[in-house]
Amino acid sequence: MTRKADFRFNRFVLGLFAVALLTTSAALFAISYIGSLSIADQELKRFARKEATLSRLVFDQTFSRLDTYLRALSENAALRRAIWSGNDRLALQILSDAAREPIGAQLELLTIDRADKPDWVNAGASLYDLDQILTPTLRERMPTGQWHLFSGGETGATGAPILLAAITVPVIDDLDGRVLGHLIGGYVFNDSKYLLSGLSQALDTDSLALFLEDRIISASGPLRDRFRDAPDVLKQVQAKDHLLADDRLLISSRLGEAPAGRALHLVSDRPGETIDNIQSTYQTLFTPFLLYVLAGSVLGAYALHRFTSPALERLVKYADRIRQGTSDLTYRPGKIREFNALGLALQETFRDLKETDAQFRALIDESLQGVCIHSNQRVLYINDALLHLLGYDREERHKVIGLSVLDLFAPEEHERLKSYGRARESGASAPEVYEARALSRHGERVWVELHLRQTRWNGANAFHVTVSDISERKRQEELIVRQANFDGLTGLPNRTLFRDRLIQAMSRAQWDGNIVALLFLDLDRFKNINDSLGHSIGDQLIQETAARIGAVLDDHDTVARLGGDEFAVILSNVRSVMDVEMAAARLLEHLARPLVVGDGVEVFTTASIGITVFPSDGRDDELLLRQADTAMYHAKAEGGNKLRFFSAHMNEQVARALEMEGALRKALEKRQFTLNFQPVIDIAHNRVAGCEALLRWSDPERGVISPAEFIPIAETTGLIVPLGAFVLEAACLFYQRCRALGLDLPGISVNVSPRQCRDENFVELVRDTLERTGMPPERLHLEITESVMFDETGSNPVDTLNAIRRLGIGLSLDDFGTGFSSLSNLKRFPIDILKIDRSFIRDLETDSDDRALVEAILAMATSLGITVIAEGVETEGQCTLLGRLGCTRIQGFYLGRPMPDEQFREYLQAHDGPHRTQRTGTA
Repeated sequence: MTRKADFRFNRFVLGLFAVALLTTSAALFAISYIGSLSIADQELKRFARKEATLSRLVFDQTFSRLDTYLRALSENAALRRAIWSGNDRLALQILSDAAREPIGAQLELLTIDRADKPDWVNAGASLYDLDQILTPTLRERMPTGQWHLFSGGETGATGAPILLAAITVPVIDDLDGRVLGHLIGGYVFNDSKYLLSGLSQALDTDSLALFLEDRIISASGPLRDRFRDAPDVLKQVQAKDHLLADDRLLISSRLGEAPAGRALHLVSDRPGETIDNIQSTYQTLFTPFLLYVLAGSVLGAYALHRFTSPALERLVKYADRIRQGTSDLTYRPGKIREFNALGLALQETFRDLKETDAQFRALIDESLQGVCIHSNQRVLYINDALLHLLGYDREERHKVIGLSVLDLFAPEEHERLKSYGRARESGASAPEVYEARALSRHGERVWVELHLRQTRWNGANAFHVTVSDISERKRQEELIVRQANFDGLTGLPNRTLFRDRLIQAMSRAQWDGNIVALLFLDLDRFKNINDSLGHSIGDQLIQETAARIGAVLDDHDTVARLGGDEFAVILSNVRSVMDVEMAAARLLEHLARPLVVGDGVEVFTTASIGITVFPSDGRDDELLLRQADTAMYHAKAEGGNKLRFFSAHMNEQVARALEMEGALRKALEKRQFTLNFQPVIDIAHNRVAGCEALLRWSDPERGVISPAEFIPIAETTGLIVPLGAFVLEAACLFYQRCRALGLDLPGISVNVSPRQCRDENFVELVRDTLERTGMPPERLHLEITESVMFDETGSNPVDTLNAIRRLGIGLSLDDFGTGFSSLSNLKRFPIDILKIDRSFIRDLETDSDDRALVEAILAMATSLGITVIAEGVETEGQCTLLGRLGCTRIQGFYLGRPMPDEQFREYLQAHDGPHRTQRTGTA
C-alpha cells in the first residue's frame, strides 16, 4: 500500500509534471512563435528606420553637394567683380559656364538678385515656370544658407504639384564685407532621375516613389501603378512607416516638409517573405520541439536552476550595488568559475571607469578653456575657467548648474542660438563652431568662440561645449577695421569709407529721385600756419576744422578727411542747388571765424570749396570727386574763401593745363625757349639805360605761346625754377656777347618768380651763374613782384633779397602799385628801382587820379633814393607827361618793342653808335 501510494504519488507527480511540462512547452512554443513574429516585425521596423535614415542621408548629401557648389560659386572673384560693377553679361557667362560643370544634379534655378534689381541675372534652365513658385518677394524673405521647399502649379497630365528646393547664398565683397547680391539656386524634384538614382543605389531597390502628401512627384519601377490601383495602401504605409502587402514590403521615409505643413515622403518597394517563412518554419518544428522539451527540459531546467541560479543572482546583486553608487567595488565569488571570472572582470572594469571618470572631470575642471555640458537647454556641468570668465567664484557653481543655456548669453544672441537648436533637433545642419557674446553675472558682454559636439553624460545624450575668450581678438579686428576706414587724427571717415558712403548716397538718390551734392574743401594758407606755428598746432587746427564742419552739417550728412588739409562732404538731404549753396556758404562763414590754438595763439583761416552735384554733373563717384577737386582749385585760384560749382569749361582748362605742362617739360629738354629784349630809355639823356629780358616760347606744333598762358602753369608745377635758371644764364650770356662786340649795355633785368625766391638754393644758383658766365653783378638787375615780399612759405624773403644784394646785384620791384606794398615794406627791402605798373600809365593823360598816384610814387621814391621806371608807355603824350613829372626812364612800345637778340643788338648799336668807340671795353 505504501508502494502503491508512492507509486500513485509519483505517477501523480509525474502526470502533473507532464501536464505542466506540456502546457509550458506549448506556451513556450506559442511565445516563441509570437516572439519571432514580433522580432520579425521589430526587425522590419528597424530596417524601415535604417532605410529612412539612409534615405535622409542621401537626400541631405545631395543638397549638401549643391550647397557647397553654390557657396564656392558665390566666392568666385570674377563673379564678385561682375556684380560690383553691374556687368550682367559677365555674370551670366560665369553662371552659364558653372552650370555646365558636371556636379551630378542639375540646378533648374540659378539666379542672381541684387538689392535694386531682382532677377538681375538668370542662368536657370527648367521646363517649369519657377518664377510663379518662387517669386522675387519670396526670395528676398528667404533666410540665407538653408534649403527650403516650395510647391505650386501642376506638371501637366499627372496633375502633381511642382516641388522646388531652393537656397539663397549672399555674395559678399571681400574688401569691406558688404553684401553685393544674392545667388539663388533651385532643384526641381518632379521626375528627378538623379535623386531617385542615388536613392535606388543606396537602398538597393529599383522601385521608388516620391510623394508630397498623397501626390506622386516622381517614381521609378511599378510603384506608380500600384498606388493608382490601391490608393488606401499609401495612407497605411505613410501612417505606419512600413507595410506588408501582397508579399511586398513597402517602406515610407519622411524627407522634409513643404509649405502648409505638407510632408515629402519616399516610398520604397521590395519583396517581403519574412512572416510567411516564419509561419512555415514553426509549423514544421512544432512536433520535434515538443518532444525535445518533454525529454530534456526537466533535467536541464533542474540542473540550470540548481547550479546557475545562485551565481546569477550574485552577479545581479553586485550590479545593483554598483548602480546604487556604493563605494565598495569588491565582488564576492561563488561556486561557478566562469561566473567568478566575469564578476572579477566587472570589478576591474568598474574601478577603471571610476578612475577614468575622476581623471576626466579633474582635467575639465583644471582646463584653461571654459567647458560646459548641457542637455535639454539646461546646464549640467561647468568648469572653473568658464565660471571665472562669467564672473562667478568656484563656490558659486551651484548657481549656474540648472540654468537655461540662453541665460549665459546676451539677449541679442538668443534668437540666433534658438535657431541653431531647432536646426539640430530637426536634423538640419547647424554650425558646430561659432562666435557669440556671453553675458557675465555683472551684465558685461564677453566675446567667446564655441566648439560644440555631442556626448553622453550620466547615461543621457548631451552637448559638450568648449568656450574660448576672443575679446582681445575682437578688439584687434575692430581696431583694424577702424584704421582701415577712419582717419586717426580726426576720427572722421577716410577716403575709402567716404567713397563707399558716396556710392550708397548716389544709389539712394537715384532710387528716390533726389540729388546729392559733393563738396571738396581745402584750407587756405594751411602750410603757412603749419610751418610757422608747428605741426602740433596744424594738427589742432585740422581737428577743430573737422569739429566745425560737423557742427554745421546735419546728422544724415557725411564729412571725411581725405588727407592733409583736405575734407570732403556729402549733402544727401538737399532738394535744390540753392540748398547746396546755402549749406556751403554756412561752412565758409563758420570756418572763417578766428580760432585760438596752442598757448592762446589766435589763428585766422579760411577755406576754398568746390562743389559738384549728382546726377546733373555725373553718375560716377571717381568722376564726381575729380570734378569737385577741380572746382575747389578754381575757388582757391580766385583768392580763397570762396565756393565754386563745377562747370564743363573747368575740365577743359585742366586738360589744357596738363597738356601745357607736358609741352613745357619737352620744351625745356629741347631748349625751345628764346629771349626777347625790351629797351629802357633815359629820355633826359636820350640813351639806352638798360633792357629787360623777356622769355618767349615758339612750339613747333602750337606756334607762339603767350607767357601769360605758360608762366602760371610753370609756377604751379614748379617748372619755373629750371625755366628761371635758363633765363638768368641766357641773359648773362647775351650781355657778355654785347660786351664782346663793344656795345655798351648799362644793365639787363631778369624777372624772378616768388617760387624761385622760396628755393633755398636760389642765391647759390645766382652766384654760380655769375661765376660761370663772367657777368658783372652790378650790371644785373633781378625784378621781383610785390608778392615776394609777403611770401613766407619758404626762406625769409628779407634774408634772400639781402643775400642777393650783397652779391652786388640790383633789385627792381616790378608792377608796383598793384599789390599790397607800403612805405614800411619799401624801407624794409633793399630795392633799387621801382617799376610803375602799366595800369597807372594807360590813362595818365586823361585821368587825374592816375596822374596824382604817379606823382606820389615819384615823390616817395625820390625821398627814398629809389630810381623809377614807367612801364607800358605807348604814346608820345604819355612820354612827354612823364618827363614833366620827373620820370625820365621809360619802357614801352612807344620807344621800343621786345626784340630778338640780334635785332636788339642792332637797335643798341644805332642808339649808341656815336659813343661806341669811346666806350669799347668798359662795363
